[in-house]
Amino acid sequence: MSGARPKGRVRAVLALGTVVGLSPVGTLASWTDTVPITGTTFKSGTIDLQLNDLNVVTSTTLSMTDMAPGATSAEVFRVKNAGTTPFTYTITGGLGGTDAASFATASALKLNISANGTRSGTGNAATCTGGTAVVTGVALTANTGATVVGTAQGPLASGATGAPLCFQVTFASDAPTTLQGKTATATFTVTATSTP
Repeated sequence: MSGARPKGRVRAVLALGTVVGLSPVGTLASWTDTVPITGTTFKSGTIDLQLNDLNVVTSTTLSMTDMAPGATSAEVFRVKNAGTTPFTYTITGGLGGTDAASFATASALKLNISANGTRSGTGNAATCTGGTAVVTGVALTANTGATVVGTAQGPLASGATGAPLCFQVTFASDAPTTLQGKTATATFTVTATSTP
């Protein structure tokens, strides 16, 4: 009899386990609320760089015929932001045509650009006067994509016109006689890059 457990105690333990197991588990109720954010619109801007109020510019004023060493030509261009997004701009350019390499090898055609410069004189004696130098004495190469003005100019706000840029091309005073009767063309490209 010593090894037997009292029945009453076992029943009490079982009964307790049943009570604990059936005891309800309480849950807390949470209230929530939300506020929507609407009405936000995203619209991209536009870049529209113009020179002298045009999207394509053909320059004959900068041309020279019957050049002799020391001849110069000049023309003024105005950079305008006709778009809605501010931008900065750079300039590339160089020589093309049949004899571009001959002029380039001799560094015979050199470019100056001045901001706020004005054109003085006519024909093969036209020059840029006044203003602030942007680049000076850049020898034009036989690569129309060569960097002429690599430092970003501006920025120009929407609708703004930048300082007039006076381009002056000089036929070097020490141009070799082998360039007599030779012909080259020049192409310049102004490239705008948007700013935030």
